[in-house]
Amino acid sequence: MNSRILTGVMVLGLIIASVLYIWQPWTPEPAIKLGLDLQGGLRVTLVSETPNPSAEDLNTARNIVQNRVNQFGVAEALVQTAGNDKVVVELPGLTADDQQRALDLIGQQAVLEFRLVRAAANAVATEFLTLADLEPVAFTGEIISNASAQFQQSPGQPAGPVVVFEIRPSDQQAFGNFTGGNVQRRMAIVLDDVIVTAPTLQSRISDSGQITGVGSLDEATDVAVVLRSGSLPISLRVDEVRSIGPTLGQDSINAGTTAAIIGGGAVIVAVLLYYGPLFGGVLAVGVLIIMLFVFGVLGALGAALTLPGLAGLVLTIGAAIDGNVISFERVREELREGKSLRVAMKRGFNLSVSAIVDANLTSLLVAGALYQYTTGAVRGFAVTLAIGIVAAMFVNLVVVPWALTLIAGNSQRSYMRLGRGFTGLEFVRRARPIVITAVIVAVASLVYVGIAGLRMSTDFTGGSNILLELPDSTTSADLRSAITALQIEGVDGNAATIVELEGTTNQMSVRVGLPEQDSTATDQFALELAAATDADLLSAEFVGPSVGADLRRGAVLSVLVSLILILIYVGVRFWPNWIVAVATVFATAHDVAITLGVLAIFGLEFTIPVLAALLFVVGYSLNDSIIISDRVRENVRNIRGMTYQEIVDLSVNQVLSRTIVTAATTLLPVLALLFFGGSVLTGFSITLMVGIVVGTFSSIFILSPLIVWGRDWVRAFEERRRANRRPGARAAR
Repeated sequence: MNSRILTGVMVLGLIIASVLYIWQPWTPEPAIKLGLDLQGGLRVTLVSETPNPSAEDLNTARNIVQNRVNQFGVAEALVQTAGNDKVVVELPGLTADDQQRALDLIGQQAVLEFRLVRAAANAVATEFLTLADLEPVAFTGEIISNASAQFQQSPGQPAGPVVVFEIRPSDQQAFGNFTGGNVQRRMAIVLDDVIVTAPTLQSRISDSGQITGVGSLDEATDVAVVLRSGSLPISLRVDEVRSIGPTLGQDSINAGTTAAIIGGGAVIVAVLLYYGPLFGGVLAVGVLIIMLFVFGVLGALGAALTLPGLAGLVLTIGAAIDGNVISFERVREELREGKSLRVAMKRGFNLSVSAIVDANLTSLLVAGALYQYTTGAVRGFAVTLAIGIVAAMFVNLVVVPWALTLIAGNSQRSYMRLGRGFTGLEFVRRARPIVITAVIVAVASLVYVGIAGLRMSTDFTGGSNILLELPDSTTSADLRSAITALQIEGVDGNAATIVELEGTTNQMSVRVGLPEQDSTATDQFALELAAATDADLLSAEFVGPSVGADLRRGAVLSVLVSLILILIYVGVRFWPNWIVAVATVFATAHDVAITLGVLAIFGLEFTIPVLAALLFVVGYSLNDSIIISDRVRENVRNIRGMTYQEIVDLSVNQVLSRTIVTAATTLLPVLALLFFGGSVLTGFSITLMVGIVVGTFSSIFILSPLIVWGRDWVRAFEERRRANRRPGARAAR
């Protein structure tokens, strides 16, 4: 079997596998789960049974519930405090069985105790033991560092599910002394005042143990989850369970769907017009195959797709198109030199491999850092981005060359308009005033952000949550207009989170951020909004932020870590010209600074989707910079008789058509989202648009001169150092 047939079989197999995982005929549940923002889900209100809980205890309970939900496997859930005694949990896309498990899990206090059985009750079977038969608590669940569910099949032990736990190193000696001193006595393990098991201690236990007597593997998994996340500081009970509509609003989803269709169609038309039916058609089919692979993997993983995840898909489409454009432009260059189509394709695809790999690996580093240090929607963005990048690399490097060779490998036609490339444009010589201006603008943007701040959404600050029962004819768009018409400073109806409660008489939940975040301002706003919409006010309360401080810190840390990793990776790849790595990171920082400045100047709300769009800016900027740097490296190796500045200018000219085509095709769906996606998606789409424009600008007008100036500075520094080492240099001084 030759390589061409083998590649075809592999591609066909992956396509079939992706279709099966998207379809999943073996389960009635939908394969692709959507997040709260796109589909809605279940809203659970937990009320404290502990009277007047402190704010610290309530926030701790919120964090523990968040950890439990994440470890349970519910993707993109929202957890926040409400009022003085409530925790609100919103869960997307659960099956009926999982809903009940989740309800049992999130409200469980999970107080674990290790207690010896009194000597008088030593012969009593576990199921008949009571708490009165136990001695005082010896240890609690705080000594546990990790727990997992397993199915025990050890010889001499009854088969069944168990919970294996590990003891913290700081408590291992004390726990070992306790168990070692009570060998042959029974020790009960108590969870929330229920005796789970009471085995006889056969030997000293210091570092790990296990809980037996668990009913099922699912139950063991849930016990392990609550042990890992810790016990709640207060007792919570389920007060209310409701089905809710998408938090993004059905009107925004409909508009976003329309925008996606328009943008996708525009991209396909553009590549067909620019590259012709063969190359453009294969590129378009390649992008569709990448989307198929991405959704297939998401279906296999059971991951939820949210608006931030869609930002990852937009970046994936950009990477997919960019990889093909890199290859096609190299093929076009070879065709201009008079080579046959077969030779041009072979050389063009081979010469573009390093650029495609370097550009995509740097984006993978960003995705890896985001996945490691964040949770929730931002982690969803990272997962979608990573899957998309791997799929794009496979299609760009394997599928597209295979398809083109199969279709037209022996043809004498070029199938592509050759045109004329860019030549003679001097970017470095004229760059000094441009770079100075760009740096001033970037610094000014950061200063303005530091002084004025960003307009943070209720995701980060918390806000007022109002529940209204509206007339049947009132839509979410009408409600947004009514909020704007109240003319409250800093409150925009387009930025409000409006959720339709399903199974009710047109009840809608409204979440906004008010200038004064207290109960008085919330009640006043709720009364005014109810009067303006002729609605019945059902409730009004202040809710805490849905994004904890840990996620905010994690997002910042992940960006910093990814930039450091990129600095190291690019420095090694381009060594000894390590200045390329510094210039790449500098250009990326410039792009982020200006994008933040635009958000602050125009007062756009900084939401979770906008954060995802900002991360898109990082990935796009890196991708653009690496492509130019890679061409510079190649030309330095192959071209003689030109200065380094001339080589850099030549390299930018050579990749300029690729840069423009990639930016234009990536902008098309973003512009469609801006003009047709509705007001709710304005901040998201503007952030993407600014990032693409600024990223394209910086890779051409900032990165290229920095590479030249940095190399000149390094060489001058080395010359001075060598001069100082020459014999007699010190004496001459």
